[in-house]
Amino acid sequence: MVEIKTISKEYTQLYKGIGILLIVLHNFFHNIPPVIGENEFIFSLSFSLKYYDLLIQSPGEFIRIFFSFWGHYGVQLFVFLSAYGLGRHYAYQKLSFRPFILKRLNKIYLSFLICVCLYIVLGILKSIFTTEKVLYWDSILWKVLLISNFLPGQASKPVGAWWFIPFIFQFYLFFPIIFSLFKKFGSQSLLWIGFSSLFIEWRLNPYLINMDINLNYMVFGHLTVFCFGLFLSANTLKASNSLLISAFLIFAVGHFSSTIWLISDLSVTILLIVIFYIFFSHLTKTSFLYRLIQFYGIISFPLFMVNGFLRSPFHDMAVKYNNFFSTIIFGLLSLLFSTLFAVFLSKVDETLRKRIYQNKI
Repeated sequence: MVEIKTISKEYTQLYKGIGILLIVLHNFFHNIPPVIGENEFIFSLSFSLKYYDLLIQSPGEFIRIFFSFWGHYGVQLFVFLSAYGLGRHYAYQKLSFRPFILKRLNKIYLSFLICVCLYIVLGILKSIFTTEKVLYWDSILWKVLLISNFLPGQASKPVGAWWFIPFIFQFYLFFPIIFSLFKKFGSQSLLWIGFSSLFIEWRLNPYLINMDINLNYMVFGHLTVFCFGLFLSANTLKASNSLLISAFLIFAVGHFSSTIWLISDLSVTILLIVIFYIFFSHLTKTSFLYRLIQFYGIISFPLFMVNGFLRSPFHDMAVKYNNFFSTIIFGLLSLLFSTLFAVFLSKVDETLRKRIYQNKI
């Protein structure tokens, strides 16, 4: 049995590092031919069958196939950590709605706007050298207004990874309510919220998908993982062998059953938290691997924002040559370039914030 009483700040950074690496590599590999598809926002049995068929036919492509199909689960680590971190932070202090929202806006939204400005500048420069449409101003507007995932076909535009931005702010709006219910009624309230969200997604989402709207781009499609994170912020996770086996079976069967798939994100979150907790405990803080993962955890948010639109030239080259070595090399080059740009973006963000606060003083 593995007992996780608390997740330290250092382990949080490590989890974020693993999560962002999974996401960035998934974003690069998942639409390089042959395209598999992934059961991320929608379920399709054909995606799972393609994955296993391609794995059998081309075992040498394991790295690309692995990240293509599984890498998106890195998002669940961030969903979990968001709820866990806020739950720990406000466990013994008062949560006031207005200051809470303003703090979140200041922390994330300003950084996002800076990234959008850089994206527009790069888009304008790119449009000089191409005749194809580069900037979709309506999609940029809906994203900045944080309403894109309520509009048909707009959730993943103009940059696919940016679906997370309106989503996380929806969570911030709901968190004070969910947290107050948790403090008043205990874990039972989280169970009711989790089961209710699953029922709503099961019954309502098929109709919404036909209208090109999807609950999995919104907070409603991830409440089970949020509730789990909030629960664990006040409780010890006792991961017995039976729990881990059950989580694995749900996760495995979920790729062949649309009903079980609804809770597979929760099961994989449990597995990732436990597996990497054990892995981190065997790393020394001075080791290169520990520092590398921690570094990516620290820059995870700026890297998340920029990797979606910076990968294009490397992705195009990987598609052009499309063999094992070129795909891996261009994938790593894309990661390196995005990493450097993310560090640059974080420095720009830090400098602008200092100037803003200095002017206020």
